[in-house]
Amino acid sequence: MTGPRTVTVPTSDRGEVTLVCPTWCVGEHEPDGYRTDLFHESAEQQLTLPVRGGTVELLAVAFESRPFTEGWTGTTPFVNVGFSGDYHPVRVDGLEAMADALEQHAATLREYAHQLAVLLAGGAR
Repeated sequence: MTGPRTVTVPTSDRGEVTLVCPTWCVGEHEPDGYRTDLFHESAEQQLTLPVRGGTVELLAVAFESRPFTEGWTGTTPFVNVGFSGDYHPVRVDGLEAMADALEQHAATLREYAHQLAVLLAGGAR
């Protein structure tokens, strides 16, 4: 990349708006909305778990920023975490808390796996 990457998006309230895209932005911007609705988004990363018959995707994460939005997210980047059909914007503290909870649940899954192995070894039904 030799310089800043920009995109011009038509909006219904401000006409054409030119944005400088962060390096992580995938560059897809929805036209014809309001300027305040414009956002940058990275590619999603999914937590994919193996299940009988295939896999399921349980958790999506992506960077996002909304350069013209006021409120909790402000104009600085955050991470959108998607689960249960909804997305939840979080900052560093929220991501750390989620990572801690996932580690604890991983330990629970391992404990259940060990207990199941013991039950199966004993011929339990």
